Amino acid sequence: MKAIPPADSLEALYKGYHVWLLGWLRRRLDCPHNAADMAQDTFTRLLSAGAYVAPNEPRAFLATVARRLLLDRGRRQRLEQAYREELARHVEHMEQAPSAEQVMAAVQALDHIARALEAMTPRMRQVFVMRHLDGLSHGEIAAHFNVSTKTIQNDLVQALLQCHAAGGAL
Repeated sequence: MKAIPPADSLEALYKGYHVWLLGWLRRRLDCPHNAADMAQDTFTRLLSAGAYVAPNEPRAFLATVARRLLLDRGRRQRLEQAYREELARHVEHMEQAPSAEQVMAAVQALDHIARALEAMTPRMRQVFVMRHLDGLSHGEIAAHFNVSTKTIQNDLVQALLQCHAAGGAL
């Protein structure tokens, strides 16, 4: 049986578990390039998270971080897909497609939103997504989290402030 490598530092975690994480991601993504990017994003997230605390279960820890990044990636892809679908609907009704400047502005806005989502707390991000992508009401979201609608409204205000801070007026 292979010895479990120590994970007492971020460097040791990387050296001991990067190959394992890469294999774990390859099985889920069916693309070695996307898996390599996601593995790198996982360690980048850990590097930017502040003081490192050695996990008791390094594989479970890395899998959890990677799974959350995969969820964020899925949300971003759904947002991009929604934009493409909306763009396609508008093209049907327009005599010409949007200009390159309009497309660039939309891509930049999506990038700002993605950065804003990454800067939000997990609940704030989920509240924002539930409201603006899933179309749930404040009351439905409040019931989901078992909090008041005022709390949800405050979370949404803070989320919009994060969006503003990430890219100016979207």
